[in-house]
Amino acid sequence: MRLIILLIATLLIACGSEDKPANLIEQDKMAKILADIHEAEASVNNMHLGSQDSSLLVYQRLRWKVMKKHQTDTATFNVSLKYYILNPKVFKNIYEEVKIELEDRRKAVNSPKLTPVDTLKKAPANHPVKQI
Repeated sequence: MRLIILLIATLLIACGSEDKPANLIEQDKMAKILADIHEAEASVNNMHLGSQDSSLLVYQRLRWKVMKKHQTDTATFNVSLKYYILNPKVFKNIYEEVKIELEDRRKAVNSPKLTPVDTLKKAPANHPVKQI
């Protein structure tokens, strides 16, 4: 009986301990990738495409662009995501970064972009203000 309990405990510990993969995506980069993926999902949802098939095709294309932007591939991303999911404290920290990143992007989109205007640049050469 003790042997069975010891065997089960060993299996549970072995299943729970996930070594870091060799090609693990760093936490800050993972947060940026996840933020881009959430942005892609939101874009597809806002497109109001007629069918789920169309939405899925557009989403897959956007996700591929995200992977290309961050110079990674789906397999590496999935391995890293699995590792972080199995480490909830780290995963929570990553999603805190994702939340901050998305909030910063929202603020950047919603804030007015004021550019200074050089009114003298547009004035004719013989304008009295330019002669000063």
